[in-house]
Amino acid sequence: MGKIKNFIKKMAWAIPFVILAMSADSPFALATPKAAYIWNKLAEGIQHASYSFVIGEKERVVFNAFKIDPKLYRFDILMTDDEVEGATVFDLARKTKPLIAINGGFFTPEHRSIGLIVRNGKILNGLHKTSWWSIFSISDGVPSISKPSDFVISENISIALQVGPRLAINGVIPKLKENLATRSALGISEDGMVVIAITSGYGISMTELARRMTLSPFQGGLDCKNAMALDGGSSSQIFAKIGNFEYSQSGLARITNALAVFKK
Repeated sequence: MGKIKNFIKKMAWAIPFVILAMSADSPFALATPKAAYIWNKLAEGIQHASYSFVIGEKERVVFNAFKIDPKLYRFDILMTDDEVEGATVFDLARKTKPLIAINGGFFTPEHRSIGLIVRNGKILNGLHKTSWWSIFSISDGVPSISKPSDFVISENISIALQVGPRLAINGVIPKLKENLATRSALGISEDGMVVIAITSGYGISMTELARRMTLSPFQGGLDCKNAMALDGGSSSQIFAKIGNFEYSQSGLARITNALAVFKK
């Protein structure tokens, strides 16, 4: 007991400093971790973040991301009428005036869509059996990402878009390609929000894209445990106009379909 009392007496001097460190106003306060970026509210249920990071010694990648509440906004698939020339995301947005439109699925050199497309419960393009592709769908206002073999069509599904590959499955990143390119992707956050993201600047690999989709905001990620890539590379392009906010990024390719966000 004597040793314990002596230890308490020796440590008594530190108690005031511990109390000071616990006070938010104290100069001794412990630093609170800060996110690598800030979500800016553009409208009720929709936010935007823009931030950059360096890969290697000096290669800078820029991320632009949107977080959307599927309970407040309607998702749809825009499709071009011209299967010969295709269209840009700006062409598709000009006709329908969405809040956001980003390039969607794969297509042939003749600008015919490849992979499942469902609009308002109707199948507009058939399922592709490639196992590593993935399907983004919304059923009764709830978003999900699934593999083709697990997907079941029902009248409750408002939209479905098949692209690929899966970037993260419950936080686990599968083996992905390492080639560098501009990327576009979508994910589902822990609170059920849909996150749409596109990169610019230096190209990144699918693996790095997956990491950035799954990491926490404090680590420079978008905190999506489930995520998938959209058709990237030269197809990556986006248009957004929400109130006074505007952001656009053009791609080199003409596309056949786009994922769009509308007011309900």
